[in-house]
Amino acid sequence: MTGEPESARTLITGANGFVGRHLIAHLLTAGEAALGETTSSPHIFAAVLPDQVEALTCYAGETFGVNGWQGGAAGGRITVVGLDLNAPETLPELFARTRPQHVYHLAARASGADADRDAVFAANVTGTRSLLEAAAELTLFPRVLLASTGYVYGDTAPDRPAREGDPIGPLWKFGAYADSKIEMETMARAYRGLTLLARAFAHTGPGQAPVFATPGFARQIARMERGLEPPILHVGNLDARRDMLDARDVVRAYVQIMQKGTPGEAYNVALGHPVAMRTILDGLRALASVETEIEIDPARLRPADIACSTGDPSRLERLTGWTPRYDLTTTLRDTLDYWRGQA
Repeated sequence: MTGEPESARTLITGANGFVGRHLIAHLLTAGEAALGETTSSPHIFAAVLPDQVEALTCYAGETFGVNGWQGGAAGGRITVVGLDLNAPETLPELFARTRPQHVYHLAARASGADADRDAVFAANVTGTRSLLEAAAELTLFPRVLLASTGYVYGDTAPDRPAREGDPIGPLWKFGAYADSKIEMETMARAYRGLTLLARAFAHTGPGQAPVFATPGFARQIARMERGLEPPILHVGNLDARRDMLDARDVVRAYVQIMQKGTPGEAYNVALGHPVAMRTILDGLRALASVETEIEIDPARLRPADIACSTGDPSRLERLTGWTPRYDLTTTLRDTLDYWRGQA
């Protein structure tokens, strides 16, 4: 025994995803206070699919608030490891080798437009169960933050944001993604001693894939500005209302929940005041250097769309003092600038 404190170890699944990359950047910036206050040499295990270990990258530069992390080892503080939730027999060995104290479980089929119900449930429910079973085999349980969604509440009233004590569901109404997260939360009750549920409402920002509405709008505008597309924006349901957070604020909330949350509890990561997708589109159009027109694209309309999704963040605010740092205009400008920078 050396008498030195043991290194803090954080495992992030889905580390090469949109939110995962922002989380890593935030943890590297926040330092030991975010990774484990009483330890030395904090370390991140960035878990990706085995065939992506060599390809883990991040968007570059300070412009998008990622503080220069562009993937890789980051001065020896990151180890990229392979993780396949569809191969549960490999997970106990990974947990035994890394022995994480904190686990941010972000790996999921995330798109609300994903119609492959079996694949969504395999990743979001069965895969999560396998991960929790492996985590529970450690002598010292890690704290496991499960990234859920505000969509588990279904439709919410604009003037009455959802609270954590409200019922979730119903199933079979709002699509495979929402259903899978409801089932994930139900399954996770068996692991209340180690899980924290973060119900993040809609979030966007630089680096998000254009299959989602906000980056989809931004990418179209960026291409129009370069003369690569005619100035006609193809859109879906512009009446849907969402709490629209910046992913950089969401990952700050995740870290606060990890540090201060109570296992077995759920925490809304939300604003409490939704905006219509039309407002988001108008905000991006106002930032564009070209005049644009709008055309409804039936292929972008979702039959199970949620009309309004808004949550009450009071529990999170009382516990941690968290409040958003990014206003909507800044988020939209950074998202548009990201797509302007893509080849």
